[in-house]
Formats: sequence, C-alpha cells, structure tokens
Amino acid sequence: MLDLLLKNGVIITVDREHHIYTHGYIGIQDDRIACLGDMDDTPELPDAKTVIDLEGKPVLPGLVDGHGHAGHGMTRSICGNSADDWESAAESIYYMYSDEDFWYTEGALSAMERLKFGVTTAVSMVGNTPRVDDIWPIRAHMQGSLITGIRQYSGIGTANEPWPKTARTYHGETYDEYTVTPDKALQTTEEALKQLNGRHPRGTCIVAPGRMGKRPGYSIEDNILHNRRMYELACMYDQPIHTHAYGGDVAFLNEHTPEVLDWHLSLTHSTGYSEAELDILAKSNTYVFHGPTTYSHIIRRCPVTKMLERGIHVAVITDGSAPDRSFDLWRDMKNVQILQRYEHSDYSLLPCGKVLEMVTIEPARALGIDHLVGSLETGKKADLIRINTKQPHLTPFIHMPVERLVQFAMGQDVDLVITDGKIRMQGRTLTDVSEEKILQDAEEVFERTMKRFGRTDIFEDPGLYDLRH
Repeated sequence: MLDLLLKNGVIITVDREHHIYTHGYIGIQDDRIACLGDMDDTPELPDAKTVIDLEGKPVLPGLVDGHGHAGHGMTRSICGNSADDWESAAESIYYMYSDEDFWYTEGALSAMERLKFGVTTAVSMVGNTPRVDDIWPIRAHMQGSLITGIRQYSGIGTANEPWPKTARTYHGETYDEYTVTPDKALQTTEEALKQLNGRHPRGTCIVAPGRMGKRPGYSIEDNILHNRRMYELACMYDQPIHTHAYGGDVAFLNEHTPEVLDWHLSLTHSTGYSEAELDILAKSNTYVFHGPTTYSHIIRRCPVTKMLERGIHVAVITDGSAPDRSFDLWRDMKNVQILQRYEHSDYSLLPCGKVLEMVTIEPARALGIDHLVGSLETGKKADLIRINTKQPHLTPFIHMPVERLVQFAMGQDVDLVITDGKIRMQGRTLTDVSEEKILQDAEEVFERTMKRFGRTDIFEDPGLYDLRH
C-alpha cells in the first residue's frame, strides 16, 4: 500500500521525454515516487493510506533555486536599495551585530518564503560573501531552514576582501570581538564541511567562496592557492563548488587550475566574459547560474542566449532576497524570457519548456542531485508542487499547461508542497511549523539586531520620489 496517492491531475514530469499526463496520478512510498502515469492507461490505481484528488490541477517538480544569500531576509530595502551603501551595511550587520537567533530565524523565514513559492531545494551562501569566523552562523541558518521541510544547501568558503575582518560572537548582549584572516576562513570552511554534513537527510553544507578566479586585490599566487584549496575541499568532502564569477575569472581558472572547471562548479552572475571564456565554458561541465533581475545583470549583461547556443549549461536563480528582490522563481522565469527577447529583438527565444527546465532539472544537475530531484520519475525523491489553477488568470487551463504556468503563474499560486514524500504546505499553510511564530520571531530579531546596529539612516530614502537616487 502506498503512503500517498495524488490523482486526477495534470502531471508535468520535466523528464527527458517531456511526458505530460493530462489525466495523471503519482504514487508515493516513503520518500520516493513509486509510480506515476496516465489514469486512462491504468485499469486500477494502487491503494494508499492517503489520497488527494488534484481536481485537474497541475503537479510538477519542486523548483530548485540554485543561488541565494542567507541573512538577506533581514536586510531587504535598507539604504534605499543603494547597492554600495547596502553592501557595506549588510556586511556590518552580518559580522558585527548578528547573533545565533538572527541566523536561525532568518533561515526559517527565507525557507518559508521559498517553500510558499514552490521552491523545494534551496542554496544559500551564508552572508553577502560568506561569514567565515566560525561555523555557528551556518549551522544555525541550516537548522532554521530545515524545520520548514525544505531541502537546504548552505554554502561557506573564503569571503571577499577586505582583510582582516572584525567579527563578534554574542552572549546575550555581551560579545567577544576578534579578527578574522583568510587562514581562519579556510579552517572554518573545512570545519563546517566536516561537522554539518551527514547530520540531516535534507541538509548539506557545500563549498561556496565569495568569488573564484582572478579576484581583485590578490596576487596571482594567492588566487591560485585559494582556487586550488576550494577545489581540494570540494573533492575531499564530495560536495559541489558554488561561487560568484565575472570577466577574467574563467580564463584565470583555465590557465592555472583547469581541473576546477571539470567538476560540479556553478558560477553565479557570469557577466563580462570574453569570447574565449565562453569557448572554455562550452568545453567544460561548468554551470552558469543567471539571475535576470540581479544588480550584477543590470550593470553588465550575462549573455544567456549566446551561452545556450554554444551548449553552455545555464540555470535561472533568484539571488534573493535583498536588497530589492524575492525568492519567487516564477517571476524570474518570466523575466529571463522578457529580457532575452528584448535584448535580441526576438520573441522566439527561450520557449516556456526550456525556461521550466532552467529552474528544475538544470540546477539539479549543477548540484549533482538530478538523480534525486528536478523531475518527476519513478525512484526519485518525492519533491513536488501543485498549482492552484482555479483562478481567473490561469483558467481555462487544460491546453498547453507548461506555457500557461510559465507565462501566468505566480509564486502565490502554489498551494501544495511535498518534499521527501511529506506534505510541507497544504492550502497555502505550512504543516511542519507555525508561520505566525516564524514571522513574529523575525520581527523581534530584526528590531533587536537593528538596535545593536544603531543606525537609523538605513531606513531613510531621500531620493524616493526623484528620477534617480
């Protein structure tokens, strides 16, 4: 007998054959998909302890958000979204004024937001670039995320300059203050990989330095050593490498440590690459993670269409959720279509099926977990979502379901979320945790953290109604 049977739905599998069962069912046993198919081709459905009638609504793989930042749920909109001011303020908050409650609560808050938008697998770099003085921030953030039922990948690695950094560990309202060096960052990264992996079936610590390649402000020798060390840690603990990268970084990696480009490496933003760097990526297994509405893409374009035409692997991410964005991948599905079509004056670019793959199976491949998630197939993890299409903007629905969802659905339309075979959200309400408590805790922790920070100017925006900030 199955644990759970979903029937009478439109099953969008996102498998290699692009199967869509318009009158379909999915059976779940323990944490896996036991069976799925078309009800019209199945004389008798298997028995199940729990049966959910999908009422013609679509089910598809849970979305995979391959890049975001832990902590950002508490720093939205501050400094009037001025990028330079915001980065400086966020760095100070994370290193100097945050405590364990901050990271735990923000983890729960962000995971709740993601789940309610249909994201079942999430990647979070812990900090703006990683906070690397100790493992307690990443441990607390992972613990907070996991209580919601999400599949969480938390990343840590060497942070960006300047060095040395100053950090604090709070004990109530008293604290220890100390200096953080790049050597300490390496020690913390390895300690996090050693201690946090294998402790929870849905929690993974990955290697995620702030940047790899030719980082400005470092010698060639220092950069080579850094890149090699990050790669060695990833291999030692069998985890992906996830980082930011920009023009010149791929060429530098290819010249000095080419082995890095032939592993589970994902490069977020990827703006400013030369033609030679695109050729290098096309010959590698490296993934590009593209955030269409990120600050990096606004100031300098990521050549998404050109990359795809050359066979470069590209996935779409949110980079959420600060200073001015959210974890709604449905929004970014539309944005990547619109911006690429606008840039090339070609409305045929990026059909909806391709875009859907870029937020499901493609990021799953980048993380090396496509055998587990990213598509609905027998034997894979039962990570899936249902969309409430009984609404004006999605009705009538039955014809061209992928197009209808990608073009018109929003994160708020997700009404059922399952991870590891367990219902985590039903009827827009999380089942494992109290949403009210998470929201209340977030308000209280935010106020306490901002009181420590002591700056009121970050809540002022004198250029709010001007043409420019």
